[in-house]
Amino acid sequence: MTSLRASLVFTTILIAICIVDGCGNAPEKSGPNDVVWITNSHAKLFRIGFTKKDSFLEVYDAPNSMLNIGKFFWGQSPKIDGYQKIENRSKIVSLSAIHTGMLAELGLAKSIAGVESRQYIAHPRIYQSSLLDSMQELAPNGPIIPEKLANLKPNLLIGYIFNIQEKNTIERIAKNHFPVVWANNHLEPHPLGRAEWIVAMGWLLGKSKESTELFNRISTEYLSIAKQAASASIDVESAEPLKPDTSTTNTPNLLKGENSNSESQKSTTRPTVMMNMPYNGQWFVPQGQSYMSQFILDAGGIPITLQPQGSGSNMVGLEKALQAMKLADVWINTDNCNTRKCLVETEPRVMNIKALQGNRVFNFNKKLNPNGSNSYWDLGCIFPNIVLRDLYNIIHNDTQSMYFYQRCD
Repeated sequence: MTSLRASLVFTTILIAICIVDGCGNAPEKSGPNDVVWITNSHAKLFRIGFTKKDSFLEVYDAPNSMLNIGKFFWGQSPKIDGYQKIENRSKIVSLSAIHTGMLAELGLAKSIAGVESRQYIAHPRIYQSSLLDSMQELAPNGPIIPEKLANLKPNLLIGYIFNIQEKNTIERIAKNHFPVVWANNHLEPHPLGRAEWIVAMGWLLGKSKESTELFNRISTEYLSIAKQAASASIDVESAEPLKPDTSTTNTPNLLKGENSNSESQKSTTRPTVMMNMPYNGQWFVPQGQSYMSQFILDAGGIPITLQPQGSGSNMVGLEKALQAMKLADVWINTDNCNTRKCLVETEPRVMNIKALQGNRVFNFNKKLNPNGSNSYWDLGCIFPNIVLRDLYNIIHNDTQSMYFYQRCD
């Protein structure tokens, strides 16, 4: 009887722990017992903690597995079991234009010694300055060049896992020389989760206050637009312009858009939105839990996904995709096609798609630079509120004040 009572007590405690902490793919408990772990707003693939003496960063591989792929600390302790110490941040290699943009946004561009390719960097604080030429290219034509990375001798490398072979090459060069932080923010299923990685960067690089304040402003505006979209459904055939209310937010001047207050309108339905372009007889269609689908939902539309589960993309046969997208009200993200003529020449059958017939096709090419780099990829990740504002305006037929997007004429 005593053992049964003890078993029941243990089970009750276990259930309580599961309710509080979750029993799914939660990160395993690690670090010193006195670490205070900060709860993220949306990001799933990192966590930050601190004690009186040290700060901690743990990173994970993907939302569906949550395997730990890096544990770091910095501060007063000389060593902590299971964690790699970050001691110097004066010479950084950044292998993603998004991460490079985040560092630039935090005023740390001068610390970047090496990048994947200068061609992809579009952040104005780098692209419009002499800093770009001073950054060494480590992978200008594809795979990283091991000799260049070894000779550069950075203090820290920040990258993302593209393939296992390249990951192993980088880690082999870095072993006993410099820490490697795999920042897989591109796998986050929510736009704010992708943007929240700027907080991880800020903590890692001594800008915790600035990065947290910036993300909070971004999140506030994003959620404000999404809230307005949720109560402002429109008639897809005869929509009146509606602008999101951004008058209470503090987006940097570079990205500040038009502000106005509009009364929400009742509606019978929400516009359906198709995405991307056909390629070699296939169509890459975002899945229902992907960040692009979340963008569309938060902007007041219905994404055409063909698969509700998953946070990536499906490769769908052209016939099936065309049938599913035939009645789409809006078409976005048309890759290298910036005109309706280009779309029809690429695949003549898209002429039957409702969005193309109604001239509601849009691409994110408004901030394309002469060298081919596009601010959408870095600034759009850092500032998803700006992307959401554009998509809100597209869905609500107010296309005069967009930052990244423009109509394909």
